[in-house]
Amino acid sequence: MGDFVIDIARPCPDWPEVEALIAPAAHAALAELEAPHWGELSVVLSDDAHVQTLNRDYRAKDKPTNVLSFPMPSETGLMGDVVFALETITREAEAQGKMFADHFTHLLVHGVLHLQGLDHETDADAQDMEAREVCALARLSIDNPYRSDNR
Repeated sequence: MGDFVIDIARPCPDWPEVEALIAPAAHAALAELEAPHWGELSVVLSDDAHVQTLNRDYRAKDKPTNVLSFPMPSETGLMGDVVFALETITREAEAQGKMFADHFTHLLVHGVLHLQGLDHETDADAQDMEAREVCALARLSIDNPYRSDNR
Protein backbone atom coordinates (compact mmCIF):
# COMPACT_ATOMS: atom_id res chain seq x y z
CA MET A 1 0.00 0.00 0.00
CA GLY A 2 1.06 3.55 -0.64
CA ASP A 3 1.15 6.57 1.60
CA PHE A 4 -2.26 7.49 2.87
CA VAL A 5 -3.25 10.49 4.95
CA ILE A 6 -6.84 11.48 5.67
CA ASP A 7 -7.80 15.02 6.59
CA ILE A 8 -11.33 15.37 7.97
CA ALA A 9 -13.09 18.73 8.10
CA ARG A 10 -16.41 19.12 9.90
CA PRO A 11 -17.89 22.50 8.90
CA CYS A 12 -21.37 21.15 9.74
CA PRO A 13 -21.44 20.29 13.47
CA ASP A 14 -24.64 18.24 13.17
CA TRP A 15 -22.91 15.21 11.66
CA PRO A 16 -23.05 11.96 13.64
CA GLU A 17 -19.76 10.33 14.53
CA VAL A 18 -18.58 8.84 11.22
CA GLU A 19 -14.83 9.37 11.51
CA ALA A 20 -14.16 5.70 12.33
CA LEU A 21 -15.86 4.66 9.07
CA ILE A 22 -13.68 6.78 6.79
CA ALA A 23 -10.29 5.02 6.69
CA PRO A 24 -11.72 1.48 6.32
CA ALA A 25 -14.06 2.63 3.52
CA ALA A 26 -11.29 4.46 1.66
CA HIS A 27 -8.95 1.46 1.97
CA ALA A 28 -11.70 -0.88 0.74
CA ALA A 29 -12.30 1.32 -2.32
CA LEU A 30 -8.59 1.52 -3.14
CA ALA A 31 -8.25 -2.25 -2.76
CA GLU A 32 -10.56 -2.62 -5.78
CA LEU A 33 -8.01 -0.95 -8.06
CA GLU A 34 -4.86 -2.43 -9.61
CA ALA A 35 -2.79 0.75 -9.27
CA PRO A 36 -4.48 3.30 -7.03
CA HIS A 37 -3.27 6.88 -6.81
CA TRP A 38 -2.22 7.33 -3.18
CA GLY A 39 -1.97 10.62 -1.40
CA GLU A 40 -3.80 12.84 1.05
CA LEU A 41 -7.56 12.40 1.08
CA SER A 42 -9.66 15.30 2.28
CA VAL A 43 -13.13 14.43 3.61
CA VAL A 44 -15.51 17.32 4.23
CA LEU A 45 -18.59 16.65 6.36
CA SER A 46 -20.77 19.50 5.20
CA ASP A 47 -24.41 20.37 4.53
CA ASP A 48 -26.82 20.82 1.64
CA ALA A 49 -26.25 24.58 1.32
CA HIS A 50 -22.48 24.24 0.92
CA VAL A 51 -22.74 21.29 -1.45
CA GLN A 52 -25.38 23.10 -3.51
CA THR A 53 -22.97 26.02 -3.94
CA LEU A 54 -20.16 23.70 -5.02
CA ASN A 55 -22.47 21.77 -7.33
CA ARG A 56 -23.62 25.03 -8.93
CA ASP A 57 -20.13 26.50 -9.24
CA TYR A 58 -18.31 23.39 -10.48
CA ARG A 59 -21.01 21.33 -12.22
CA ALA A 60 -23.59 23.96 -13.25
CA LYS A 61 -26.28 22.10 -11.25
CA ASP A 62 -27.93 24.45 -8.76
CA LYS A 63 -29.12 21.83 -6.29
CA PRO A 64 -27.63 19.81 -3.47
CA THR A 65 -26.37 16.30 -4.06
CA ASN A 66 -25.19 13.62 -1.67
CA VAL A 67 -21.46 13.68 -2.46
CA LEU A 68 -19.04 15.56 -4.68
CA SER A 69 -15.51 14.48 -5.55
CA PHE A 70 -12.69 16.77 -6.61
CA PRO A 71 -9.65 14.77 -7.80
CA MET A 72 -6.16 16.23 -7.75
CA PRO A 73 -3.28 15.49 -10.13
CA SER A 74 -1.07 12.68 -8.81
CA GLU A 75 2.07 14.85 -8.82
CA THR A 76 0.56 17.04 -6.08
CA GLY A 77 0.69 14.23 -3.52
CA LEU A 78 -3.02 14.77 -2.95
CA MET A 79 -5.74 12.30 -3.87
CA GLY A 80 -8.48 14.93 -3.70
CA ASP A 81 -11.53 16.09 -1.79
CA VAL A 82 -14.79 14.28 -1.09
CA VAL A 83 -17.54 16.59 0.18
CA PHE A 84 -20.75 15.26 1.75
CA ALA A 85 -24.18 16.85 2.30
CA LEU A 86 -25.68 15.71 5.60
CA GLU A 87 -29.33 16.47 4.91
CA THR A 88 -29.38 14.79 1.50
CA ILE A 89 -27.64 11.68 2.80
CA THR A 90 -30.03 11.50 5.76
CA ARG A 91 -33.11 11.81 3.49
CA GLU A 92 -31.78 9.17 1.08
CA ALA A 93 -30.94 6.69 3.84
CA GLU A 94 -34.41 7.08 5.36
CA ALA A 95 -36.19 6.85 1.99
CA GLN A 96 -34.21 3.74 1.03
CA GLY A 97 -34.54 2.08 4.43
CA LYS A 98 -30.77 1.98 4.94
CA MET A 99 -28.68 2.60 8.00
CA PHE A 100 -27.09 6.05 7.80
CA ALA A 101 -23.61 4.61 8.42
CA ASP A 102 -23.95 2.10 5.57
CA HIS A 103 -25.21 4.74 3.14
CA PHE A 104 -22.43 7.15 4.12
CA THR A 105 -19.84 4.39 3.72
CA HIS A 106 -21.19 3.55 0.27
CA LEU A 107 -20.99 7.20 -0.77
CA LEU A 108 -17.44 7.47 0.54
CA VAL A 109 -16.41 4.40 -1.49
CA HIS A 110 -18.17 5.97 -4.49
CA GLY A 111 -16.39 9.29 -3.97
CA VAL A 112 -12.96 7.70 -3.58
CA LEU A 113 -13.47 5.73 -6.79
CA HIS A 114 -14.29 9.01 -8.55
CA LEU A 115 -11.02 10.45 -7.21
CA GLN A 116 -9.30 7.49 -8.87
CA GLY A 117 -10.75 8.37 -12.26
CA LEU A 118 -13.76 6.07 -12.38
CA ASP A 119 -17.11 7.43 -13.47
CA HIS A 120 -20.59 6.31 -14.49
CA GLU A 121 -21.13 8.30 -17.67
CA THR A 122 -21.74 5.22 -19.85
CA ASP A 123 -23.62 2.03 -18.99
CA ALA A 124 -20.40 0.02 -19.12
CA ASP A 125 -18.60 2.47 -16.82
CA ALA A 126 -21.56 2.49 -14.43
CA GLN A 127 -21.60 -1.32 -14.28
CA ASP A 128 -17.84 -1.42 -13.62
CA MET A 129 -18.04 1.23 -10.93
CA GLU A 130 -21.04 -0.39 -9.23
CA ALA A 131 -19.31 -3.79 -9.24
CA ARG A 132 -16.24 -2.27 -7.57
CA GLU A 133 -18.44 -0.51 -5.01
CA VAL A 134 -20.27 -3.76 -4.20
CA CYS A 135 -16.96 -5.60 -3.73
CA ALA A 136 -15.51 -2.82 -1.56
CA LEU A 137 -18.63 -2.77 0.60
CA ALA A 138 -18.56 -6.55 0.93
CA ARG A 139 -15.04 -6.18 2.42
CA LEU A 140 -16.76 -4.08 5.10
CA SER A 141 -19.68 -6.51 5.58
CA ILE A 142 -22.16 -4.08 4.01
CA ASP A 143 -24.86 -5.49 1.74
CA ASN A 144 -25.08 -4.65 -1.95
CA PRO A 145 -26.79 -1.24 -2.02
CA TYR A 146 -28.05 -1.81 -5.56
CA ARG A 147 -30.17 -4.87 -4.71
CA SER A 148 -33.83 -3.94 -4.59
CA ASP A 149 -34.45 -5.96 -1.41
CA ASN A 150 -31.91 -3.75 0.42
CA ARG A 151 -33.86 -0.57 -0.25
